[in-house]
Amino acid sequence: MKRKIQAMPRKMLTHQQVVDLVMTLPPDRLISVYDFTLFVMSHPLMPAEVADIFGENAEEMRADEAEWDQQFEASREDLRAIAHEAAEEFRAGRTKPMEFSPEGRLIR
Repeated sequence: MKRKIQAMPRKMLTHQQVVDLVMTLPPDRLISVYDFTLFVMSHPLMPAEVADIFGENAEEMRADEAEWDQQFEASREDLRAIAHEAAEEFRAGRTKPMEFSPEGRLIR
């Protein structure tokens, strides 16, 4: 059964709503929720201006984004060629599926 994902405003969310949602998950997905909860607990929220891990302010981040956009635009054709090559390798059967552990971690 597919569930429709519905985002809720932060201020309206209750513990019980989270518990109710988690209760609908299959048991094999609980480790993912547990791991993510530990991650969230270990990374407290900070004001947006302080939250950047590289110590950049908003203006520096905008400049960095602009530089990335320029680099991406300059390499668009190369990236497109790489994507076509990967798709051809897949169609030709020269790729291997990714494998994951029961916990959802990449094996190879």
